[in-house]
Amino acid sequence: MNAQKYVIGNWKLNPATLSQACQLASSLVQMDKSVQVGCVPSFVHLSAVGELLAESSILLGAQDVCAKTATTGAFTGDVSAGQLADIGVKFVIIGHSERRAYYGEDNALFEAKIQQAVDAGLTVVFCVGETKSQYQAQQTLVVLDEQLSVLKSVPADKLIVAYEPVWAIGTGLTPSIDEVIGVHRHIKQVLARYAMPTVSVLYGGSVNEKNAAEFATAFGVDGALVGGASLKIEAFSQIVAAFANN
Repeated sequence: MNAQKYVIGNWKLNPATLSQACQLASSLVQMDKSVQVGCVPSFVHLSAVGELLAESSILLGAQDVCAKTATTGAFTGDVSAGQLADIGVKFVIIGHSERRAYYGEDNALFEAKIQQAVDAGLTVVFCVGETKSQYQAQQTLVVLDEQLSVLKSVPADKLIVAYEPVWAIGTGLTPSIDEVIGVHRHIKQVLARYAMPTVSVLYGGSVNEKNAAEFATAFGVDGALVGGASLKIEAFSQIVAAFANN
């Protein structure tokens, strides 16, 4: 059974204004329907973007979720999984390298966030990936095994995995296609051991309209988690088309 293909745009802390976010969201509804497209706005733009996409097939995602509760409570600055689900959010990104590096988030926190998301009916897009020093030391697979260990009890139908080598995110650098295929094969083998053989595994890390076709034809790559290029509608459209055609 083939895994579902996804192309997800992670807008991160972009764009600067609500009108720009709405303009970007409005352009997404014309995307190819043969690939499942998703977008992940910042929290302040989430409701407005969600309203624009409500009648479309575009999945709305969130960039983070509270680890302490799935409902409400005294957790200043957090947004709960229940609140996200209530406004139409379908999935949440957890484990992104920027959360690991800038905020010191670890497996214990990720496990808590995953549980809250799943309890609220949200799908988890769980990010894994090695740093440059780990890559150079040929520790990639060991690092991934440790990161993936938090997924053992996650329902397979509520999980997507995104492999994002940290050294490739926003740098313009990418691993070779053979390296990408090898890593995706390893991730799928780990997921199969967890009884999740059909979970989609996406690639992320400087994906753009120029290299998308190569990633789209790589064995085991079920889509892309796109950063900067998702803010450029023409580039993002070409990435979606690349996966739709392969």
